[in-house]
Amino acid sequence: MDTTQSRTKRRGGLAFASAAAAAALSLWLAACGSGGDSGADSGTVEGDVAIAYVMRPSTVNMNPTNGAPSAAGGDLFIREKSSPSAPEHNLTRRFTQGVGDASDPEVSYDGKKIVFAMRCPAANTATVDGRPACTGRWNIWEYDMSSGGLTNGSFRRLTSSIEDDDVDPAYLPAGRGFVFSSNRQAKSKVNQALGRSYYALDEYERERVFNLHTMDTKGGNVQQISFNQSHDRNPVVRPNGDIMFSRWEHLGDRNRFAIFRTKPDGTDMFVLYGAHSPGNSFLHPRDMAPTGRYAGFVSSSLMPLSGTDEGGALMFIDIKNYSEQNTPANRTVPTAGGQRELTERSLNMDEGLSLYGRVSAPYPLWDGTDRVLVAYRPCEVMREGKVVPCATLTPAEAERLGNRDRSEAEEAADTVQDNVPPNYAIYMFNPAKQTWLPVASPPQGFMYTDPVALQPRPEPNATPPTNVDPALAADNMALIEVRSVYDTDGLQRMGEQMLTAADLPTGCTQGIALTNPTEPNDTRAQVPDLLRIKDPAQPAYHCAPARFVRATRAVPPPATTMGLRSAIGETEFEQQQILGYAPIEPDGSFKLHVPADVPLALSIVDAKGRAFQTHANWIQVRPGERRTCDGCHSPRRGGALNSGAVVDTVPAALRPAMASAHLAGETMASTRTRLDPAALRLLADLSYTDVWADTSKAGVTARPSITIRYTGNANPADDLATPAPTNGVINYPDHIQPLWTRDRGANTCVNCHADTAKLDLRATLGGTGRLTSYEELLIGDPLIENGVPVTRVREGVPMVERGAPLVEASSGAANSAGIARKSRLGEILFGDVLLAGEAARTAHPNPPAGAPNHATLLNAAEKRLAAEWMDLGGQYYNDPFNGASGVRTVTTLSQSSFEARVLPVLRSTCMGCHRPDSGSNFRGNRFVLTGDADGDYNVTLTMVSNTCNASANALLARPSTAPHPSGATGQTTAVLPVGSAGYTAIANWIATGCPNP
Repeated sequence: MDTTQSRTKRRGGLAFASAAAAAALSLWLAACGSGGDSGADSGTVEGDVAIAYVMRPSTVNMNPTNGAPSAAGGDLFIREKSSPSAPEHNLTRRFTQGVGDASDPEVSYDGKKIVFAMRCPAANTATVDGRPACTGRWNIWEYDMSSGGLTNGSFRRLTSSIEDDDVDPAYLPAGRGFVFSSNRQAKSKVNQALGRSYYALDEYERERVFNLHTMDTKGGNVQQISFNQSHDRNPVVRPNGDIMFSRWEHLGDRNRFAIFRTKPDGTDMFVLYGAHSPGNSFLHPRDMAPTGRYAGFVSSSLMPLSGTDEGGALMFIDIKNYSEQNTPANRTVPTAGGQRELTERSLNMDEGLSLYGRVSAPYPLWDGTDRVLVAYRPCEVMREGKVVPCATLTPAEAERLGNRDRSEAEEAADTVQDNVPPNYAIYMFNPAKQTWLPVASPPQGFMYTDPVALQPRPEPNATPPTNVDPALAADNMALIEVRSVYDTDGLQRMGEQMLTAADLPTGCTQGIALTNPTEPNDTRAQVPDLLRIKDPAQPAYHCAPARFVRATRAVPPPATTMGLRSAIGETEFEQQQILGYAPIEPDGSFKLHVPADVPLALSIVDAKGRAFQTHANWIQVRPGERRTCDGCHSPRRGGALNSGAVVDTVPAALRPAMASAHLAGETMASTRTRLDPAALRLLADLSYTDVWADTSKAGVTARPSITIRYTGNANPADDLATPAPTNGVINYPDHIQPLWTRDRGANTCVNCHADTAKLDLRATLGGTGRLTSYEELLIGDPLIENGVPVTRVREGVPMVERGAPLVEASSGAANSAGIARKSRLGEILFGDVLLAGEAARTAHPNPPAGAPNHATLLNAAEKRLAAEWMDLGGQYYNDPFNGASGVRTVTTLSQSSFEARVLPVLRSTCMGCHRPDSGSNFRGNRFVLTGDADGDYNVTLTMVSNTCNASANALLARPSTAPHPSGATGQTTAVLPVGSAGYTAIANWIATGCPNP
């Protein structure tokens, strides 16, 4: 019995309430398995459509986070009718020869061609068009049935890379070629951050990132159109010509797949659904047919990040009327709704048991019946080495398997294990009749998935190319305009809840003036009163808090590098670079030029340089694109708040030169940047001057000017006396540690903070190899109750609970507030009560009586620097190429040797805990394993920093020491003891990389 696999599949599922529930389950599963139909349909499938699907071995490691998993034995099949008795044909055996793989078929609009992905070893002798057919990588292929019919069609290979993987193809309309997902990173690999060219890994530091690309009908003119930090998967073309796809968002705490859309050239990319809805990963989204009860809906599978082999619940999403669950498009739509699970029995969209099975890769038929082809697997468990249906579970057994608080030892000792390999079969689901009718069942050890119907459907209109600014495009730049940062949605992430009394100037009782919405269908109870906020004669003009926008760029993890894990540090965030600042105008608008085709984040900043919120997803703009957004986190439906009469009302208290320049429809930012195009450029420093208030009028005063530079401030005492960041890159050892050790006389930080029992800010090295002060700021102290550490079970291991750290390096706390504003360190350094929690204030109280006033210890530039470091995520290094960071390119550690000697050890010993999990703290478990050889190799390299001293590497030092994980209780034996076979295998592999063995 594979207890490690059992741990990999664990997590809270559903438990039986009674024996009656078990009996009901048995009947329902029996109906599914035999073609039973609740009395509504006949027991046979309506055999009215031919279908294609792929057979894959059950050993393939399918997870949302795996971009292109592969295992020998996959092929593309066609079944002549959607009936169990219909003949099926293996189309690709001649190429794969039993040792290749296939995935992701998609049908042309006339129903006569299939584009799909296939991988077969280069050693195969098969040919296509007189050339060797296989490259050893995933390539895009097409099967054409136009003349030869279902079984005698012709093949052509569209891509032929021997270094990159291309998957998930779909047809573009009007003969414009294909969209597909690829790790070739056609543009970004030569346009990464810090002037470097390299392949980027995803935000688990595992796989080369799969982004969307397009190509022409012959496989040429490959263009990268998406620039995410993690994978973009499952692209399809919507009836309106947009591309819809699943995007892995993993910025800070956000770790999920939402449904996005974009134009075929990559412009106007934005979330469509699922960023703030129940469930974690929306995969395989497709539009329902334009006729039928669910016309206008999107079908999708909904699952956790791992542990279910890409299986979950079947969701129908009302895209037309909802932007999120319970977020209607307007007041005419019911408040509740958005996503519907139409299966009579609920399928588990989370981890653990799904008592009624799981669904993957739904494909709606476009015949008006609302039927959906699905890959379905029943609920099965392993009892004493035998596979049995979940219907045989007793209530007590089901309850045990659904218990998330069991230890690994308890799980391993259980006679029942949730570790049965996936055995997806193809079914036809009819939501109206609630029938699950079998279509195709795989042989033992295999599964059938990715079903598609070979039927014609209306071809979408071809979306015309986006008009771009040629001058901007020539400079690889784009323009972003936000009409008002105060135009925010119901979550209020740029609303009053982000403010405290410390944000309100004297005389202000409210930061953002509110009024009733004027648009009849606006779903918000109140909206910001922009007419008062932008009027210098109104008190609201001086109360509104937003002063700057900070633009940052992702620094993607480089592939094949060692030591990256330690360089990133104790944070949920990846490495980032500050691109610059732009002022926010009184109406909340801003307009600026930004680099095109890079992952960007924008944060709204207060007058002291602290971000109000953490931008929790990467955005992009294409070269020459001019992107206008209604607001920051604004509602996705309805008109912009700063439009119509609001935007065209010119207050009398504005300076005549500015008021007279206003054009209809222009925001203040549009007017200002039209008059002064230089204002479109990002600034290196925070610099704001009020150019709007006409102070010649009685009672009108300007907003205070703001200038905060690293050096060159009006008061030299406000300049940095320590090294300033270069090119927007902040490294803790280079830029933050010097703030603590700078000589300030009696008030030098380390004079007081050199106590290991309290707060040690000295520049000494800790056990991790990082500075002790960094660990002290980022890791909370253990919680103690009655003199004993508090513990709870996490991932099957009892762990010591820790209190709030001084720096809260996450994005989820305090409703995604900026890190400096919700960190206790930020409150102490600025002397403001902001958004740190009570637990943090209790753990880190105000300095005691007699201590210096900490709000006066750092000058303006130093506070800016500290706030920037926190807001970016509190990384140890933001430059993976810094010579002191310990990150080095790997040239000697063999991947083939890793797969043979190390990967088996990791699979049997480590994978049960170190796996993708949206519900656990990524900061505490950043060594993520999925069983995919390429990804596991890359992430393992991040845990190696010294190939000449194997035992010193985190890869061995941590599991060979008890407790592991750090903070575990009751451990007496190491997970991977020194001298054990597994330890020795890993140590020997590491030693092969030492240049002087």
